[in-house]
Amino acid sequence: MPINTADPEYGKNWLGRQGSKLYHLFVSLNGIVIDCRRLMLQQTAEMSATVNVLNRYMVKRPGSAMWQLRKPVPADVQAAFGKVVVTKSLGTSNDRDATKAAMMLLEKLEEHWDGIRRGSPLALTEREPEVLVRGELPEHTQNAIIKAVYTQVLDKIEELDIASFKSDRLAHNSSADKRREAALDVAREVRAGDVTRFIGPTEKQLANHGVEVDREAPWFSQLVRDVALAVVAAQDAGYRADQGELAPKPANELVTRALGVSEPGAPAADIPFAELVGRFMRYWLGGTHGRKETNTEQQKRSTFRLFGGYFNDQPIRRVCHQDATNFFDTLRLFDPHWARSPASRKLSWSELIVRHGDRDRGLSDATMNRHLQVLQELWTWSKQRGHCDGENPFDGFRTRLRAGVNVKPYVAWEDDELRQLLCPPPKRSDLLEVILVGMFTGMRLDEIASLTWSQVRQSTDSGATVHYFQVEDAKTPAGNRRVPVHADLAWLLARPRGAASDRLWPTFNEEGRGKKAGNDAGREFSRFKTDRGFVDRTKTFHSFRKNVTRIMERSGVPENDWAQIFGHERGFTYRVYNPDGIDMRQRADIIARISYPGIEVPHPAC
Repeated sequence: MPINTADPEYGKNWLGRQGSKLYHLFVSLNGIVIDCRRLMLQQTAEMSATVNVLNRYMVKRPGSAMWQLRKPVPADVQAAFGKVVVTKSLGTSNDRDATKAAMMLLEKLEEHWDGIRRGSPLALTEREPEVLVRGELPEHTQNAIIKAVYTQVLDKIEELDIASFKSDRLAHNSSADKRREAALDVAREVRAGDVTRFIGPTEKQLANHGVEVDREAPWFSQLVRDVALAVVAAQDAGYRADQGELAPKPANELVTRALGVSEPGAPAADIPFAELVGRFMRYWLGGTHGRKETNTEQQKRSTFRLFGGYFNDQPIRRVCHQDATNFFDTLRLFDPHWARSPASRKLSWSELIVRHGDRDRGLSDATMNRHLQVLQELWTWSKQRGHCDGENPFDGFRTRLRAGVNVKPYVAWEDDELRQLLCPPPKRSDLLEVILVGMFTGMRLDEIASLTWSQVRQSTDSGATVHYFQVEDAKTPAGNRRVPVHADLAWLLARPRGAASDRLWPTFNEEGRGKKAGNDAGREFSRFKTDRGFVDRTKTFHSFRKNVTRIMERSGVPENDWAQIFGHERGFTYRVYNPDGIDMRQRADIIARISYPGIEVPHPAC
């Protein structure tokens, strides 16, 4: 039926239809507005988070264009994480790229810290950093950085000079003096000690080589100067090339060593492995004067003796990657305790394999990495002196260490384990006594076994008489500390004092390069705990430090206060502005909190 547009009902329906369309259009537009508002709020939040990261955690140090992340570590995970502040170069000067990198790193850090709180820390990065702030930069990394800087600068100079020469010879020649004068200005700055302009490039190179570093690292300033010298050497070689010299050699010995360049006609120095090791150790020992004596020398000599026996004392130049592979595959299956027997040190490589090799349970990843690092270091040193060349055959064997996976940290003794350990007490009275000192002080075994009567002292500086152990010659400056004598150790104070230089427990033999009694005491404790049924490597004498620290945390002792007795570094503010720390009465009150309810603790005779 035809529609009558003049009908009033049609008009009403038409208006209704148009109103419905307008309503739906309004709803659609309103939804779009809401979505836009939500998107704007989301973008605003993201921008706010980005600005927050940029303002709070990203810094640029003076003289550097590179962004750096600086993030305080939460107090509850500082002890397990090992740092108070995370400082890491973001590897770029671009604000946007640096912010993205910072946000990704912050996310990984939070995941890692959450893992620590749950007791199962996640891997922080996909590859293990080569060196931490407090460590030492490996020599091969230093050389790689110097080589990279020299090569990049020289290549860039030659590229620009050749292009300039080809495009306009007259202009090129007229500007040669200006380029030379600019290079001389740089050299004068370096000679005067002004290397500020090289801080940024050094940080970038470290980031490129996977090194996490802070400027306060002890080797950083020297590396900056080495980078500056490499740039000066490259500019000098570039100038000589511009003057027509073909393939100019660097005049700087530092760069020559990093490049592995030997003098023309220098004969290959093929000497027996043992003789080479002797030269290396003499060089290495020459740089250890004044340092605390450790067992590092013994470890190095052990590695060299093993590989020298395997390789039949041939020159190091003949070592290939397959030789290294065969050596490490065989060494991996050695009995973990093979080196504890003094007789084993006199066995040949073949005899060692017969007696200690091909075991189901072999050497740990950490031990294998230590052997590997020693041989890598020897190859690098030998290559610099012309004894070998080419790629390092010991590269590519390192195993990444991950807590809880292939590294098991020490854990505290539980109450039932302490009962099993102490009842009945050990037959050796000296061993029992050092165990008790460890349980009631948290001191290290070597610190205890090395105590002399001159280190048992008393103080009245806090208004009360407090007897304490003066720990000396510790691993770190913070380790040199005063530890009050617990009431449960009163039997020690009641004994007649010996001469000042006499050790409290002279029955433990002084051994090793540092003539320490801790090695002998450690072997005795290892035998004792094994006899008591404890074969797990996570339970050692060091576990007593875990017990004492657990007591301190559960009784509410501030971490900064406990660190002064425990022998760890304090926080920056108190360490700098109150170097004396807490007084002896406060220390004694803290030590007095140590107790072992339900454990029958033996008391030696006075």
